[in-house]
Amino acid sequence: MPPKRKRAVSSVQKMDVQPSSRDASGEDAEDPILQEVTATKRARSSKSENGAGAVDGTAERSASRASRKSRHSTSSADSERQAALERAAHGESGEAGTMRMEDPPKAGLVDPVGYSTNPPPEGRPVRVYADGVFDLFHIGHMRQLQQAKTAFPDVYLIVGVTGDKETHKRKGLTVLSAKERAESVRHCKWVDEVVEDCPWIIADAPEFIELHKIDYVAHDDIPYGADEGDDIYAPIKEKGMFLVTQRTEGLSTTGIITKIVRDYDKYISRQLNRGTSRKELNVSWLKKNELEIKRNMIELRDSIKTNWQTTGQELGKDLRQFWQSSRPASPARTPTTEKTEDGAKSPTFTTASPSALSRLNHLDIPRGSPAHGGRESSDFTAGYNLGLIGGVRSWMARSRRNLNDSRPDSPDSGEGSSDERSVKEPSRAQSRGRRGKQVEPVDAQMEDRTQ
Repeated sequence: MPPKRKRAVSSVQKMDVQPSSRDASGEDAEDPILQEVTATKRARSSKSENGAGAVDGTAERSASRASRKSRHSTSSADSERQAALERAAHGESGEAGTMRMEDPPKAGLVDPVGYSTNPPPEGRPVRVYADGVFDLFHIGHMRQLQQAKTAFPDVYLIVGVTGDKETHKRKGLTVLSAKERAESVRHCKWVDEVVEDCPWIIADAPEFIELHKIDYVAHDDIPYGADEGDDIYAPIKEKGMFLVTQRTEGLSTTGIITKIVRDYDKYISRQLNRGTSRKELNVSWLKKNELEIKRNMIELRDSIKTNWQTTGQELGKDLRQFWQSSRPASPARTPTTEKTEDGAKSPTFTTASPSALSRLNHLDIPRGSPAHGGRESSDFTAGYNLGLIGGVRSWMARSRRNLNDSRPDSPDSGEGSSDERSVKEPSRAQSRGRRGKQVEPVDAQMEDRTQ
């Protein structure tokens, strides 16, 4: 029956059917089965439409999520690229542009004290000579040679490097050999020619001056003494062939060696950590172990500082979350607001006062930057105080245990073992309480009766 009704319905929907005799007669009596089938059809069609809409909505939501994700990934990629460009422009740590010294003044701007300088020759390059040991060739040497090279528009700079024999005799031990010192000078861009094993006193070598056709000798105006006199450049100054250069303060071979010797232990530890053996460093076994102990103590101290600071950060975070900002009448310090990553403002509380920080100056507290509001020092102080509290508590607990262990046993406890005390205790328990009449044994009563 239902299939026939379905076919009848389909035929009714497709064909323009004449009303029945009941409809024509005005009787409102529709077929109930036909109504049920029509309602089912309508429900199915509406469900299909709703399903299509739901699928479309899901697709739209997924597409929107994908678009947001793509926009987020694109924005993050753009930010990373922007950060990379900033690092490329301003350096990895933002120090680009700050690692350059000002150019030194030209040589010969002033005459040597008590002397005058000859005018330069014209029509040819000016040949300037500068001599020295140049051990550990550093920026002070380079800037001196730069001054000599830029003294005139057209300068041919000749640099003389003293040999090992003469240098060790007059000045002492050098770090680099003569070959290494000369090769270091050759790689300086201001130098045009290097003369090896030059004379120590240029004034006593007129043939050397004639051979190299030297017009000027460049050096600072401070008198340079030797066994031959107080100033070995005095004869050159008298001839008007002296160009005054300026020293770079704080940069000298003697200063570099002084820094290394002053921090001897640090550099020895550095070399040992880099794999250099103690025999190569000429360090004894005892000295090596002493440095190892110092290094371990420093690492332990740094680890404790880091733990204190981390603990202080966690403690401060917990306090800021626990403390409610709706307590204006609290006697505590008024909290300050700071912006979080999402732009919202949250109250912050300092966990250390300036007086507390002043009492901990001997601990080398890491100072926080003004941008962070001194948070690092406060976190360190909070962690330090928490560590003190924990240390005091552990000390009190240990002292209590030691006190209990050192107490003598009470007289009632006895000297016996635990087993003996357990045997004695039941008998003691039996002896307690009310004592009844003692009953004599049966054998004893029978003996009395026979007698």
